[in-house]
Amino acid sequence: MSTTTRRSWLRHRLAACAAACLGAAAAAQTAPQEPVRVNVDESNPPFMFGREGRARGVYPALMTAAFQEMHVELRIEPKPWRRALQELDAAQAGVGGIYKNSERLAKYDFSDAMYVERINVYVPAARYFSYTRLADLEGKRVGVIRGWSYGDDFDRARSSGHLLAEDVESDEQNFRKLAFGRLDALLAIDEAGAVRLKQHADIRLAGTMAENPTFLAFHKSAHQAALLERFNAALAKLKKSGRLDSIVDHAMAR
Repeated sequence: MSTTTRRSWLRHRLAACAAACLGAAAAAQTAPQEPVRVNVDESNPPFMFGREGRARGVYPALMTAAFQEMHVELRIEPKPWRRALQELDAAQAGVGGIYKNSERLAKYDFSDAMYVERINVYVPAARYFSYTRLADLEGKRVGVIRGWSYGDDFDRARSSGHLLAEDVESDEQNFRKLAFGRLDALLAIDEAGAVRLKQHADIRLAGTMAENPTFLAFHKSAHQAALLERFNAALAKLKKSGRLDSIVDHAMAR
């Protein structure tokens, strides 16, 4: 092969390689992307719950609006909270409406806060006591939701045996147990507790234990930090425009 022929052959090879690379890049850009999978608690109204197989509530509404702003497809599924956390740990899906604690910070990447929940303490009217500090629950049977964290202080008190936390799947179960005298107190989010108090005249609000921001989180091994940055920007845009408050109010009313 002559020098001229070799040069011509190399030019054609380089051109072909460049065309192939451009074609592959274009195909990658136009290939359909898998939707981002996020699970929510199926039994925590009005914030997140399942109805007719679909995720409903404040957090699904907020996340849907933010992902529409991002132009990213999102699939939200309502599941038992314990299963949602299992899939989060396996990096199979994210979780919306989760609290932070020291253990979770070591495993998960978190968004900015979506909302702030107030955790209240509820007690039987016949055995009423006011709540002002965690020590007020010492030695008592306290109803909680399975898989939830109520903050590092509560988790430590539970682990050390200073209080007996009993797990159930929903607020409804806890309020029934409290009404039947099987608990001394229960913990529930303010909005959910207000609904239950209308159904249980024999239960009273004892005080507020904590205010907990809620987040969208992914396992660190899922490498979704960049996605969370985009989510934060979309969330900030919703807040600035006032749409976020409208979305929350609408979801609360449904």
